Amino acid sequence: MNTEDDGSAFQELLGGFGAHANPAKRARAERLATMKPNDKRRRRGPPRLRQFNVRVTEQTQAIAAKLCEAEGWSQADLVEAAIAALAKAKGINADG
Repeated sequence: MNTEDDGSAFQELLGGFGAHANPAKRARAERLATMKPNDKRRRRGPPRLRQFNVRVTEQTQAIAAKLCEAEGWSQADLVEAAIAALAKAKGINADG
């Protein structure tokens, strides 16, 4: 039996704690965990409970990104504003 082996070589065996983790993803998760509800980085307003997925062209995505940046909106805010504007122009409301 080896008397010098104290069992502390687990880092060599496993490659160190968290070596397989994505550091950028972990940093983002830690940053989000420290957010307070009133620190102005969280969205205000009613929660969004529905998901709406679409595929768009590269050109449409570029335009959407520029609009979001110019208005300070998220992509969800942009889609909601665009749908509301089109509905208003067409005279359509949510009731039917």
